[in-house]
Amino acid sequence: MKNKLKNLLIEALKKDFGKNGLDELVEVQPTAAKHIKADYFSNIAMKLSKKLNKDPMDIALGIVKELQPTDLFTFDVAKPGYINFSIKNTQKNNIVTDIIKSKDLLAPFKTNSPKKIHVEFVSANPTGPLHVGHGRGAIYGNIIAKFLRIQGHDVHTEYYVNDVGRQMTLLFHSISKCEVSGDITKDELYKGEYIIDAASGIEKKFPKFKEISTSIGASEKRKWISIICQYMIENYIKKDLEQLGIHFDEWFYETSLFENMRVKEILKKLEETGHSKNHEGALMLKADELRPLIKSNGEHTYLASDLAYHDYKLSKYDLVINIWGADHHGYIPRIKYGMEALGHNTKKLDIHLIQFANLYRGKEKISMSTRKGKFVTLKTLVDEIGNDAINFFYLTKKKDQHLDFDLNVAIAEDKNNPVYYIQYAHARIEKILNEVGKLEQYKFNPDSLKNDFEKKLISSLNSFYETCEKSITGLQPHVMTHYLQKLSQDFHSYYANVKLLTEKIDYDKIYLVAAVQKVIKCGLELLNINAPEKM
Repeated sequence: MKNKLKNLLIEALKKDFGKNGLDELVEVQPTAAKHIKADYFSNIAMKLSKKLNKDPMDIALGIVKELQPTDLFTFDVAKPGYINFSIKNTQKNNIVTDIIKSKDLLAPFKTNSPKKIHVEFVSANPTGPLHVGHGRGAIYGNIIAKFLRIQGHDVHTEYYVNDVGRQMTLLFHSISKCEVSGDITKDELYKGEYIIDAASGIEKKFPKFKEISTSIGASEKRKWISIICQYMIENYIKKDLEQLGIHFDEWFYETSLFENMRVKEILKKLEETGHSKNHEGALMLKADELRPLIKSNGEHTYLASDLAYHDYKLSKYDLVINIWGADHHGYIPRIKYGMEALGHNTKKLDIHLIQFANLYRGKEKISMSTRKGKFVTLKTLVDEIGNDAINFFYLTKKKDQHLDFDLNVAIAEDKNNPVYYIQYAHARIEKILNEVGKLEQYKFNPDSLKNDFEKKLISSLNSFYETCEKSITGLQPHVMTHYLQKLSQDFHSYYANVKLLTEKIDYDKIYLVAAVQKVIKCGLELLNINAPEKM
């Protein structure tokens, strides 16, 4: 409906002012204020006031004169220049029939121009099990990839494995019997029960692991680091993600960038084009400031391999999406500068920053530290509250907002737990439909739905497609979580105030709740959450 109204306004503007190129200025939004009777409004007149040096009320009245009468809505002008649209009740009520008859509620969101899109997410160092701090990026990344596939894009999901560098060396010394040496101290080593378990598992699989000594050579050490890395991924990270229903198309190893000479190639190109320089024995990228690519000791930095990795991705895909923790914010300019230096269009690189999630048990905050081995694993969270609650709660806020996750709420079986409340609405409607039987033999009369509770439900149903557009096309899953909460609340309120199972069944009311159930099921499945028929 928003798009229909927007297009009508654009046509009216062309007639009134004879101007094109105003499309981007035109916005139509649903009204939020309860005292305003209209369903939608536009502030285009206020936007044009300065451009045209005219009173916004005069502009609004001029636009309205050009709007053609329609059986869809009525319109009026309100000070200081708003154009209000009220959808006619007959049109509003048609949404029930549209939803019931629809074979695919998500069909309108298919794109006409599919792209090859790369989505990289989680990519935590393989130094231990994933903890609840990694969970938000995992759930968000998985759902973004799903939304893009729903749109019809060719999506490739990838976990980038940092199997090179200091953290892997620390893990090697944490798990092996090899004494620390050089610039590594015992205080830096990883601790926790999982380190003991991993050491035991590797020793069983590779008996020679027990014999490692301090005198181990560099190539031998590299071999064992690779074995340890693979063990951590297969026995911890991959299993935990699969338990959540997250499967990657590819696990991309940082070491491969050195083995296939990609790092060497991009360093050579940066040097040849004058985008790097030697400084005090180190090779530096000329970015916002000098950034090391190779240290003075000959060791490559993460930036060198990250530039090679992004060069590879941008060469192969139409759009590259990275889902990173918010603490990586300062890293973005370096990557983008490097990509521009290598000849790439950085508009093809979309980096989503995910804020931290804090875990609570009631008012008590649960502290976490991977290095000290004090953290709640993602597996523990799955075992305690289940996939449905995890998928929902991690998506309730915008990605750039801090998220407080209360375990007590997530396991509660009452209206304080939004997941339970939404699923209960679906199950409650299922029970009603089972008692009533098949609806196909009855003719639906939407105009009989007149009480305030029904109007509220119909209004919520009318905003479903706009919610999907924001969620799926706009890649904003939190919008759907909020919508499902409101729709379920509206249904439970309706159920409490209007008798549905009476001696003489009002089938128009049953059609309405059937449409509500269909939308709830679609929304839950969209978020990878079950829609139970019994609770």
